[in-house]
Amino acid sequence: MKPYCEIVAQYVLPTMRALIAKKLMEKYKLTQQNAALKLGLTQSAISQYMRNLRGSKIKSIEKDENIKKEIEIFVDRIASGELNSLTTLGSFCNICKTIRKRKLLCDIHTKVFPDIKDCRICLE
Repeated sequence: MKPYCEIVAQYVLPTMRALIAKKLMEKYKLTQQNAALKLGLTQSAISQYMRNLRGSKIKSIEKDENIKKEIEIFVDRIASGELNSLTTLGSFCNICKTIRKRKLLCDIHTKVFPDIKDCRICLE
């Protein structure tokens, strides 16, 4: 059995990190090293996100307008230095909750674990 959190760790977090890293570098012209420092990641992880070697499996997250707006706000707050480590975690978790409520992972979750096709846990 693969609980939702395992799907999040395997698919959502890398996708979110990739989107955030790309926005930081494109919008704020950060280097890979500076983006890595802001996100608490390695430069090599950022490099892999930029080359779509990591974090490019969930297109539904990348295309969702609500998620894109939340990520845009999050990136602006990171770049401005407004967020500290604790508030960064909270904001990251809020984006993940939105992904869950919008059922953006249900298809992937049921492909990985078909027995849960009638699951409604994310909607509670």
